[in-house]
Amino acid sequence: PRVWAMVPLLHFRRLAGVVVLARPAHARRLDWEDFDLLRIVGRQLASYLAENAGQEALAEAGRFDEFHRRIAFVMHDIKNLASQLALLARNAERHADNPAFRKDMLVTLTNAADKLNALLARLSRYGAGGVQRLELVDAADVVEAVAARYRGAGGDCTVHVTPGQTCPIMASRETLEQVLAHLVQNAIDASQPGMAVFLQTRTDGMTGVIEVSDTGCGMSADFVRNRLFKPFVSTKSGGFGIGAFEARELVRAMNGRLEVESREGLGSRFAVRLPLVVADGLETIPGSKPDDKKVA
Repeated sequence: PRVWAMVPLLHFRRLAGVVVLARPAHARRLDWEDFDLLRIVGRQLASYLAENAGQEALAEAGRFDEFHRRIAFVMHDIKNLASQLALLARNAERHADNPAFRKDMLVTLTNAADKLNALLARLSRYGAGGVQRLELVDAADVVEAVAARYRGAGGDCTVHVTPGQTCPIMASRETLEQVLAHLVQNAIDASQPGMAVFLQTRTDGMTGVIEVSDTGCGMSADFVRNRLFKPFVSTKSGGFGIGAFEARELVRAMNGRLEVESREGLGSRFAVRLPLVVADGLETIPGSKPDDKKVA
């Protein structure tokens, strides 16, 4: 009995809802101005409801996109560990009787187990983003640890550490190892069997620099400029195309930047720049720009 009028909420000829008006204290006959006003108000309300629904759908799609990207990162990390373990298994057939190889094999298996446990720990912190804590890290020690991991796998993995400088930087050791593992694995994949991959540390002003160099196939200037750091774009058959992208994002999370130089047929050099301990407290590296430096 209290219902007086019903105003449809139309959005592009789609009924988004209905507003029910109660009978006023002083009822009167509605004229054309009243109908126009109610129609305009109904369309305005319908547009607000449609916008809200669109925002909710967009947010849900964004959450799914973030989930899918995170799963792709997890698959990429597992793929790297699987490649390392597969290389170890192949060489075990030839060198299983060598005590030195068995010793290195145990080290490699322990490192692989640690990386899987760290991966599970990161998954348990889903949505936290960034790195947990920055602390004093000797980049030279991290470089030696990463190189030893690949040397421990034996075979054609020739990862060498060239003489460099002591490099005390502010970083997350686990994250930095993950970055270097991505870059070293990419360098190995881009190189012919038996070709060397070189790691070196140095200081440059207020930054510490870790370089990963190879003499592999290299990349074109167009690829470096437009596609290298785009996720899911890869020159490798069966590659996920997220190693360089994830490495750059992790370096940025540690207040650093990732530089790359490459020539087709000559090889590539990636340089991870992170603040030295004396530069702790600066939000960004002096002279850094929003986009990472790319030279091709």
